[in-house]
Amino acid sequence: MKNLAKLLAVLQITREQPQYGYFLSGVRAHETSNLAEHHYLVSMIAWLLCENINEDEQLVDTDAVLKMCMLHDLGELFGGDLSAPLSRKKPEMKVHARALEAMNFGFLTAFLTPKVQAKITAIYERAENKETDEGVIVKFADMIECQFFLDHIGSKSGHRPDFYANHVKALVEKIENPKVKAKMLLFAEGFEKDVWGQGARAGDFIIGIA
Repeated sequence: MKNLAKLLAVLQITREQPQYGYFLSGVRAHETSNLAEHHYLVSMIAWLLCENINEDEQLVDTDAVLKMCMLHDLGELFGGDLSAPLSRKKPEMKVHARALEAMNFGFLTAFLTPKVQAKITAIYERAENKETDEGVIVKFADMIECQFFLDHIGSKSGHRPDFYANHVKALVEKIENPKVKAKMLLFAEGFEKDVWGQGARAGDFIIGIA
């Protein structure tokens, strides 16, 4: 506990760390989001997905999802944000980026007691492995936040359609629980109909219900 304030002080850098992986999608430096914004929005998306999935019965562990969301990209605090399309074209680059992220995460958790460090590292690794429905939801929220961001700034990057179909929506097929999968597909349907590729539409939606 005595070093927790030091860790939280270091985490303030998330306000400044740009997501430079967006640059290959035509995003300019003054447009890009930072790590703190990304983590907040991924957590919000994932939490609301879980609340809707669990509306009638408990199907996923919301607490686990939120913890994974809050940790999922912390390893990028000192570098490692690799453009998603590039990482898929050059998998060897992703291996090196992941190694850097793991080292960075180790720096951060070194401020914690061994017991807390082990617990948080296990959560981080669970988010990386995506072996459970909760892990898939975290990755989906991560990827869909990027799509929301690109629409918000009006990106017209040519690789977006294939990337969304093959690497974002395709994640839903990895969900094992059929009830969870059905609800996630319903969300994707609404996203594609009302949001995807249509630019910033917040004003349209607010005026529409006002």
